[in-house]
Amino acid sequence: MKLIILFLCLISFAPFTVQAAKYRHKSEAEIAQMTPAQRVDEYADEQAYHKYDVLDEHSELIEKYIRVDGLKALPRLIEIIDEYDPRRSSGKSGRKAERFDGMWILLSNLDNFVVRVRASEDGRRAMDALERAIGRMRAAGYGQPDQHGWEKHGRIESAAANLKEAKGINSRDESIRDTLRLEYKIILSNVELFRLSNFLTKNYSDYPGWSKTIYFRDFTQFNYAGNPLWTHTLREPKRFYEAYLEFEKIKN
Repeated sequence: MKLIILFLCLISFAPFTVQAAKYRHKSEAEIAQMTPAQRVDEYADEQAYHKYDVLDEHSELIEKYIRVDGLKALPRLIEIIDEYDPRRSSGKSGRKAERFDGMWILLSNLDNFVVRVRASEDGRRAMDALERAIGRMRAAGYGQPDQHGWEKHGRIESAAANLKEAKGINSRDESIRDTLRLEYKIILSNVELFRLSNFLTKNYSDYPGWSKTIYFRDFTQFNYAGNPLWTHTLREPKRFYEAYLEFEKIKN
């Protein structure tokens, strides 16, 4: 009986194994020689075939080069987003859904660590493409209150959350808020933070890449259990503080 169960399991995973075998990790030298569009495709395939391999860090290597590409990555990113349509079998075949996942993840990473995407024409086109894809998912019946699982619930909710951040306050903005509070005793409301975000996006759209962050326990804030919250602050805050002072001067 155990042999039969094992055989059936192997049969069920066989298509995945065959498809995964077609995709192999490229060396860093190969990735470096790729065009921006090719690197985006490589990132999409990495998400499609190795997304659930928690020990696989290859996507980080690809992303390192895509961050250098910056906005050059967006045209191909838009095309891959547009390929995903859960209303049609052809719009889901070839792991288009998993490749789509890679694209909203990549768009979010660019927005949080490289440049605010809403500041550029290609960035706004990418956001529009993501919004259209979310619309197609809703038209397919996904995102209903009684639905669970990644395909019909998690994917659309995560994509929508990332689109919302791209339109407004993202995690880099939250790091700015926490840094100003802890380093300079400046408290920003959500409205003020959104205005500051718009100011930075308009005048310094590359501000997400100004500094790396530090992840630590904030002993000035506690959760319901009385434990300090974990937060990200900016390793090099001076430039952000100077931009905030400029924002305040213009605002006043």
